This record gives sequence, C-alpha cells and structure tokens, in this order.
Amino acid sequence: EEASRPPWRDWLSPMDAQLSQIAAVVDLKARAERYMEVMEDKLGMGDTGSIQAVVAHLLSDEVPAAIARKAFMHMATNLRTLLGGEAFEEVAEFTLEKMRGSSTSFEDSDHTIRRELFEHYKSEHDFGSAARALSGIQMENIATGSEAERSNTIADHYVTVAETYLIEDETVDAENFVNKATAHMGDVTDTHIQLRYKVTHSKVLDANRKFLDAAWNYYQLSQTPATLIKADDLLVLLGKATTCAILGKAGPQRDRILLSLVKDERLPSLEQVDGYATHAQVLTKMYMQQILRKTELRAFEESLMDHQKAVTAEGLTILQRAVIEHNMAAAAQVYENIRFEELGALLEIDASRAERMAAKMISEGRLNGFIDQVESVLHFQDDKSVLTNWDKQITALCVTVNRTCEKITETVPALSEEGAAAVSPPAPAE
Repeated sequence: EEASRPPWRDWLSPMDAQLSQIAAVVDLKARAERYMEVMEDKLGMGDTGSIQAVVAHLLSDEVPAAIARKAFMHMATNLRTLLGGEAFEEVAEFTLEKMRGSSTSFEDSDHTIRRELFEHYKSEHDFGSAARALSGIQMENIATGSEAERSNTIADHYVTVAETYLIEDETVDAENFVNKATAHMGDVTDTHIQLRYKVTHSKVLDANRKFLDAAWNYYQLSQTPATLIKADDLLVLLGKATTCAILGKAGPQRDRILLSLVKDERLPSLEQVDGYATHAQVLTKMYMQQILRKTELRAFEESLMDHQKAVTAEGLTILQRAVIEHNMAAAAQVYENIRFEELGALLEIDASRAERMAAKMISEGRLNGFIDQVESVLHFQDDKSVLTNWDKQITALCVTVNRTCEKITETVPALSEEGAAAVSPPAPAE
C-alpha cells in the first residue's frame, strides 16, 4: 500500500489531502455530500484555516460549478449557527471576497451570507459594517412574483440599507440608497414600506441641510392617519417639521411652510412633547415676522441634533444664520431703509456681515430691496399688495382666536355647553 501511495500526497497538508481524495470521487452526488460533511465538521470545530481551505478548493477548477454551488449554499445556511463572533466575521468576509473574484456566479450563497453578516453586525451595533454587507446584494436582477412584489422587495432592501447607514450618520451612502429606492416607489403597494421610505427620505434631506424640503416631508408625514402611525409619533413628526422650518432659509418657500404649520391645530400640543416646548412660540413669531432675540432661542437650540448645530462656511451656526435672515426680513416690515451699522446692531452682528448677508438674500430673491453702497444704506421694497398683507394678518388673528377659544373651553367646559345651548334653535311647539 505504501508503494502505491502517490508521492505528491506527502507534500500536501492533511486538509488538502482530504479535499483531493473527495475530488477523486466519481459519483457527483456523493462528492457533494462529502464536501458538505467536511464543511460542517470544520465549522463545528471552529477551524477557520481549514474552512478557508475548503472555500478556496470549491472555487478551483477541480470542482464542478453545480457541486460548488450546492456546497456553498449548505455552508451559507449553517455558517452563523455553527460559527460565531469574530470567527464568523473572518470566514464570511473571506468567502465573499473569494466569490467576488470567481468567474462562476454564487448569487444565492452570496445573498444569504450577506444577510447573515448584516444581522451579526447589527447585533454588535456596528451599523456601518452591517449596511456595507447588505448593500453588496445586487437586487436589480431578482425575479420575484409580480411587478408589485418585485418592487416591494427591492424598495424594502434599499430603504433598509439607507436606514442602517443613517444610524451611523453616513448620509452620502444613505442618500444613494434612498435614490435607488425612489426609482421603484411608484410600483410599491406595501404601506409600511412607503412610510419607511418617506421617513428615511426626510431624514436624509434633514441631514443634508435641505431643511425646507425636509420640513414639508415631515409635515406631510405628520398628517398620516393615526391607524398607521401612533398619535404621539405624529406629534414628533410635526415637531421635526417645525424644527426644519425654523432652520430653513428665509423666503417665499419658508413662508408657505410656516403658514401651513401655524394653521395646524396640533401646534400648541408640541409644548407637551419632550424637546419641543418652545417650538410653537418661535415658529409663530417667525410667521408673524417678529424680531427674535437670542434669549428666546436657548431652549430651542438645546433641542437640536448634532448635524443641526453645524457651523457654516460663514462662521455662523445654522440656527444663527436662519435667525439673522429672518430678522432681516422682519426688519423690512418695519423700516423703509436702514443704515448697515444700525442693522448690524439690530441683528447682533457687525455692519459688514449684515451687508454681505443682505446682498446674498437680495441676489437669491429672498429679500426685496437694493443697497446704496455709497451711503451704506439698505433700502427695502415691498412688492406685496395691501390685500396680501391684510389677508396674512387676518389669518394670524383667526388662528389666535381659535386657540384662545380652545383653551377657554378646556379650562371651563361649562361655557362650551352654555354657548351651545344659547345658539340652539327653540324646540318646536307641540
């Protein structure tokens, strides 16, 4: 027997020798079963070196593609169960890398391993790695039932990846996958996926400082029926809409959003929501074109998220810039013209910065006026009709009256009953 032993067998490691023996098995079914047995045995032992050797062997020319696919699928379904922790990460990442370089497609096994890696990294709170693992799945070629079912599956996948990237504040990658989901949302029929997409899209807009677009999206979400989203969560969405509207650039677009929010009867309820106690007050003053002072914004500023506290290229925080622009627009309601030295004192900035910001707002069409640089004076122009301003004041008055009535009836319910009785028609005579 020793004489008939192939001399090359002595040059191989025990693992390589075992794999060579299996490769020599003629019966394809038996050969596939032997590979799966070896893989399962090494997984149970936690022998990562031998597992990697099996992976490399299965991808070699010695193993037919059909057998390799079957063995890899068996490995993928058992990998996380039999191998945990860092050993699982090592083998899974190694296998995916080797599969990627192979000319043979192992799509099903690749998808299974990536989903298992996603769940593993999530359990370890490594959301960046989890998102990267899941993002490697190529969804555009999947074939699942009807067109609607296919769109639901693809959109759900892309939204999940975007949600996971957002947890790590990786907004560029999150936006990329939100955009991929957008292409399929027209055919999505699952309401839960639609809502998750809208929330994720709003968060991406918010994170990218597109505050007015985010505010409108949040506000539309806050009007979702309570059967789909809890009432408390709807109030939080309204609070997020309010935050983004306040941080947005002053101008006609923000004015329209402020009007929608001020008219919403739920706005006063934000005072009872943690983190939104002063939002209604600040937003109402903005809508009424009233000057805002730093002392009025302390509680609001403390409620902001980290990305909303960022410093802009101008050296101002996002909130500071938004308030200065608002106060400048509010000054236009009071002054016909003003020297920049006085405007700077009003805005609590220096005169040169006030001039630069006014010039920028005028050039962007967000402030009506012109600058006399010789005299260092800002002249305001009002291109709104008297009726438009009157309508705005009437709207604000009606909103205030409605809220006052609501507070009175909440405090003294009997007044509501007496009022109803007073306006009720007399009972018909018998």
